[in-house]
Amino acid sequence: MKILIADDEKEIVKFLRNFLEKRGHAVDAVYDGAGALDLIKSKNYDLVFVDHNMPELTGLELIKFIKQNKLKAKTIMITGYPEMNKSFAKALGADEYICKPCSLDDIGDIVKKYSVT
Repeated sequence: MKILIADDEKEIVKFLRNFLEKRGHAVDAVYDGAGALDLIKSKNYDLVFVDHNMPELTGLELIKFIKQNKLKAKTIMITGYPEMNKSFAKALGADEYICKPCSLDDIGDIVKKYSVT
């Protein structure tokens, strides 16, 4: 799978990237919303993990762009805001929602769910 990780927390990016690359996925990573938008416009991702709160563009703005442009990427909102619940994130367009700190099992389950067969 082609996966994009967009999060301004470098440790989260490193954690996710290492996990996903070890499982054979092609992973790009950026630390801000504008960089993520550039990549989303130029590449055809299967999954996009986005942090809710990033510099320049939020994860919600990126998800909105993906949905409005009918891109095939499934979107996973990653947030450190536990008060944001799953139904709220999904109502805003996210396909999945994970609260930080997230487990490798959660990430693995999502990737498996959307794996292209």
